Amino acid sequence: MELFSRLTSSALFSAVFIFLVSLALYSPSLKHGFVWDDVEVIAKSNVSFDASNIASVVVPGIEKNKKERYYRPVVYASMVLDNGVWRVSPLGFHLSNLLANAVAAVLFYFAALLILRELWGGEAGGAAFLSALLFALHPMHVESVSWIAGRTDVLCAVFFFLAFIAHVLSYRNLLFLIAAALSFSLALMSKEVAVAFPFLVVGYDLISRRLRRRSNVLRYAVYAGLLLLYLYLRGRAFANIPEMPGAGAGEASAAAGAFGVYAAHVKTILGAYLLYINKLVFPFDFNAFIASIPLGALYVASAAVVTAALAVLCAVSAIKKENVSAFSIFWILLTLGPSAIISIFGIASTPAAERYLYIPSAGFCLLLGYWIFRAAEHRRYRRAAVAVAALLVLLYAVFTYQRQAAWADDLALWGDTSIKSPNHPLPHSNYGQALSAAGDSEGALREYMIALSPEMNDSARGKAVTANNVGLEYLGMERYPEAERWFLKALEFDRGYGRTYYHLGLINYIKADVTGSPESLADAEMYLKKVFEHYYTFGRANLILAKVYLKMGERGKAVSEAKTAIKSGLPPALLKEAQEIVVIEDDGGKDEP
Repeated sequence: MELFSRLTSSALFSAVFIFLVSLALYSPSLKHGFVWDDVEVIAKSNVSFDASNIASVVVPGIEKNKKERYYRPVVYASMVLDNGVWRVSPLGFHLSNLLANAVAAVLFYFAALLILRELWGGEAGGAAFLSALLFALHPMHVESVSWIAGRTDVLCAVFFFLAFIAHVLSYRNLLFLIAAALSFSLALMSKEVAVAFPFLVVGYDLISRRLRRRSNVLRYAVYAGLLLLYLYLRGRAFANIPEMPGAGAGEASAAAGAFGVYAAHVKTILGAYLLYINKLVFPFDFNAFIASIPLGALYVASAAVVTAALAVLCAVSAIKKENVSAFSIFWILLTLGPSAIISIFGIASTPAAERYLYIPSAGFCLLLGYWIFRAAEHRRYRRAAVAVAALLVLLYAVFTYQRQAAWADDLALWGDTSIKSPNHPLPHSNYGQALSAAGDSEGALREYMIALSPEMNDSARGKAVTANNVGLEYLGMERYPEAERWFLKALEFDRGYGRTYYHLGLINYIKADVTGSPESLADAEMYLKKVFEHYYTFGRANLILAKVYLKMGERGKAVSEAKTAIKSGLPPALLKEAQEIVVIEDDGGKDEP
């Protein structure tokens, strides 16, 4: 440990080493493509990544019907930047993720250094380095780093750690409060877990015995004001508190029934806590699609015992002035809270996800680094401490490196996930899409049929999505009657699924093109107009509608729709088609492009 301490005595050396290790470890991800949501959000984007839209994303218009679930302007701005620099190159987007992750690891190193120097005073440099190295290598980070859409957690962590550092430094110079406030704001606009920050710093101030400083009135007032401003901005177009499943049944049912609903939510939250703690401590069992939270009686009882034991350990550590242990455990429990609570809402496609562990893992790695160095202070345990540190570093690095292969492309991801979550329809449906993209139509239809089987018990929306995918498969095979039948079946499952209207519009446009049928052209127009009852923007629908109007001889409407398509955002090939339609107005062209 003495040699290790000498090597890490330089903060600059430690920071550069952690940065380079992080980049090197995740370098395989640079060869990966767009995966899962990346395909729709970036590669086949119906959203315009335009810098001029950032202001309206930061301050959204007031919406009465708050359908959206996320308010993350910083993530949108990062996509705008990547799109401007890299266009539609997966390598560039992945590089941004890797750089942000490396920066987050370095910032955590400096945060750990401050914490350990203030709350411990022992081998702070070495313990901070080991904590940050474990954080950089932690296997549960792969989903956040290797998946472009997972950058929400990484970006949030960058500003979360920066805000914490600035908060601590503000006790040396109050001007750092400006940096803390700005960083906290950016963290909030990256991901909702940042709401834990004000509570985290209050806990830190309590443990470090400076809670009662007069200047804290200003600090806490600033954080509270920024949190309220964030909730206001988010609430203009987004639901700050989503509807809780089952909560509305309380008025119509007996008090016992209402109690049962909330008791079930408490069980779910406790189950989520234990699931996440297990993955923090044993980060070697991966699944990109955690379909459910375990809710067996023994599991929930174990969750209650473990969570309570950690809370007690945190309190006892604080009383005994084991300040680093107390704060680390507090960090874990607090930052896991938002993710555990999310599990009772139907916000994401799964009630739990490995990427939610990115910020909580910082507290766990801080605890590990501290405990290992505390053990090394005793000559009797020094070799064991070195062995544990070396083993953790090796295991974390190997599993992190290997896990990245599952995120290489949709085929690898959903092939892996459909095996690990065989009883949930979405992995099979997505695996079908991946097989379709690989040219295996037979395999794709097989997976779609598994997803639609009665035993899967899918939601109406899930069935609609899968039926729509079946229609797309037949559309690609030019089996148009079967494609249309499946698109109509998708509407039977869920008439609110907007993409089906787009595909029905497309197939009726194709029919009109082949048969010259004015009825099919009118149907195409009807379906395409319905798309915009479900989406604010959908450039592809505008483009097909423009082509429909060209066939109808309504050139003015065609040009207007083409311009809207361009503004909404289109991939390069479709953008060229839209621009050719706009040229009709400029050049007075007579021919349809």
